[in-house]
Amino acid sequence: MYQGESGYDRPVVRIELEGIAVSGDENQFLALLRAPGGEVLPISIDSAQAISIAAGRGSERPDRPLTHDLVMSVLELFGATVERVEITDLKGGVFYASLVLARSGVSFEVDARPSDAMALAVRSGAPIFVAEGVIEEAAMRDEDFTDSGGAKA
Repeated sequence: MYQGESGYDRPVVRIELEGIAVSGDENQFLALLRAPGGEVLPISIDSAQAISIAAGRGSERPDRPLTHDLVMSVLELFGATVERVEITDLKGGVFYASLVLARSGVSFEVDARPSDAMALAVRSGAPIFVAEGVIEEAAMRDEDFTDSGGAKA
């Protein structure tokens, strides 16, 4: 558990971005985040964000920078780093996140969509944390999956 340095004064856990899932009709994408207890937190993202996260995780770089590559270049130019990403809340089916940047020993929290924050995290190697309450509310557990590998509706 990681607590105390965020502005949200609630317990968070470090998770891993396990991958990007694509629906059968290829119209919906999910970022799949795995918690230490094995829970999987699916967060719906659009196709552009899915491409950007995948590109950030891969070793190949596009000929021209994607938006998140540009943001990383600007941060580097100003001497700032991505310290961590925090997925802080879930309200009305919408996830909320903060991008925590550091420059000259000072941390700054910036409101961000989780997908943008994850795209920057994979490029910078920054850890991703999720509020325990979000995991409790939205994560899928082993008992949520059927024997055929699908999820219960």
